[in-house]
Amino acid sequence: MLHEDKRRFMRMMVNAKARLTILETGLTFEGKCHDLSATGLSIEVSEPVEPNTMMEVHINSSSTAIPPLNAHANVVRCAQEQDGTYILGLEITQFN
Repeated sequence: MLHEDKRRFMRMMVNAKARLTILETGLTFEGKCHDLSATGLSIEVSEPVEPNTMMEVHINSSSTAIPPLNAHANVVRCAQEQDGTYILGLEITQFN
């Protein structure tokens, strides 16, 4: 049986370092962006983050032709992996 992806936008595999800042507290930490679409992204982090936490996300570009990503995003899910890391599902709410 084939799995049909019902997402409105295709996801692009990224595997890039991301800098995350929790807007309410100013706490900044690093993560690794796994994939990105027009409306969201998933990022691997070492500590859990509560759903509905607003964050600023910054991902540098490896190309001068593509600007870095700066956006505000809302945590919609946080799932623990078997290796003890966490995968955040983020919904982009604003591009900066």
